[in-house]
Order: sequence, then C-alpha cells, then structure tokens
Amino acid sequence: MSSLTPEQVLTLIPQQRPMRFVDTLLEIDEEHILGGYTWNAEDCRGHRADGKLVPPFKLIEMAAQIGSVAWCTWLMSQELPLEEIRHLVGFFTEIREGKFLNPVHAGDRILCQATFDDDGYFRRNKILTRVEMQFEGGPKDGETVFLGMISGMWLPKAAGNLG
Repeated sequence: MSSLTPEQVLTLIPQQRPMRFVDTLLEIDEEHILGGYTWNAEDCRGHRADGKLVPPFKLIEMAAQIGSVAWCTWLMSQELPLEEIRHLVGFFTEIREGKFLNPVHAGDRILCQATFDDDGYFRRNKILTRVEMQFEGGPKDGETVFLGMISGMWLPKAAGNLG
C-alpha cells in the first residue's frame, strides 16, 4: 500500500464545519502526527457570556480528529487500499488521564501532537494515542493546553450506521 500525504488524509477526515477542528496536518509518520487549528469566534459561540472561550469538549474533539481519526486513517493506508478505508467509519471510544492546563480563546492557534509512547498502539482498526496540545505563537507559545490518552476504532459502514 502507499502512504497518503497529509493533504490526502485531511480530505478523508469525515467531520465538517462546524465540528471540524483541524485545518492543517504538518507531520505524519509511523511514530507521530502533528496537526493544528486556529480557533474562531464561531467555535466559541454559546459556551460563555463573552463568547470567546473554546468549550473543553471541542478541544477533546480536536484531539480525537488528529490523534485518532487522521492518524488511524494514515496508518490504515499502510495496510489497506484507499477504497476499503472509505467504507469504514471511525468512532471516538475513550479518553484517559485527560488534563486541561490552560484555557483556549478565539484567535488562539493550537497544535496537537499524538504519539504512541509506552502505552499506545495501532492494531488494524483500533488506535490508542497520547495527545498533547500546545499554543503556537503569541505570548503563550509552547505552553500546554491539554494532555491525555484517546482511543478510537473503525468499523464497516452499514445501513443505519451513522456516517
């Protein structure tokens, strides 16, 4: 099988606006993935009165889209034809040891890196990764936003399945 480029993987992420929280995939290989997203006011709407704070569940969704969906898609492309991957649907299954360390606001650019470290794995259609999210640029550049383990799995699309 052939490796997908980061741009090709980005087109295969099924989430779309307003629930898509990855706009670039910067690096991707067998050891890690690195992607980013710039949060905007629409992403924050309805969470707090000021409308500028990103809801924590959306940060978890970003971590899942990069560390589980995008990376698992790329890893599966090493073993499966693209047509077979297109007939699968991914599910976020678990978060472990999740810690929010800094709030994120509209205008902040966040990078998310996923690795396997000692506890993670990829097994055909299942993935468990350690994710770390950090600010990119600005006064908080390099400060950690979120740390945790996330997992997901891919199953065949079937009649009645979401996706």
